[in-house]
Amino acid sequence: MLLVVVILVVVAGGTVGYYFLSDRDGFEVRRETSPDNGSERYEKKITHLYFSDSEERFLKAEERILPVYDTMSENARAAVEALISGPNGKLSRTIPEGTVLLSIYLTPDRTAYVDFDETITEKHPGGAGSELLTVFSIVNTLTLNFPEIDKVKILIRGREHKTLAGHVFLQQSFDANLLLIR
Repeated sequence: MLLVVVILVVVAGGTVGYYFLSDRDGFEVRRETSPDNGSERYEKKITHLYFSDSEERFLKAEERILPVYDTMSENARAAVEALISGPNGKLSRTIPEGTVLLSIYLTPDRTAYVDFDETITEKHPGGAGSELLTVFSIVNTLTLNFPEIDKVKILIRGREHKTLAGHVFLQQSFDANLLLIR
């Protein structure tokens, strides 16, 4: 009986220690020198942005180092704006160039509302596969990088839009889709 108690205490202590001493969201946080003032320090985090592969069939992660801000909304905004700016490497953009992120906010039920201007629909190339990759590049970027976000709802100018470009219904919130990631 004493052995069982000792094992439970060791396991519980290890779990608590791991929780408090580890990076809980699973991504490396780095401290770097501020470009404005060499003496100031600020944090940056490795973030995985999901872009389309060259055949536009799957999503692939591209690592970016983004600043860590004071609020979840600011961190999520930085990730989506980096996604809008497009990939640095061989991957393909999923959000039309010129799209503007108007706002992003998180509700108590852990849903992120991401509000774009109409460019995302007007300049979208269309097609069911392309729309699916656009939606899940946004959803996967947010839900897989930020543990505080479980679902994503996409809005256009603050309102629900029936579809992105005729195929993927936007009148629901979306969970991550790991099947699209390669």
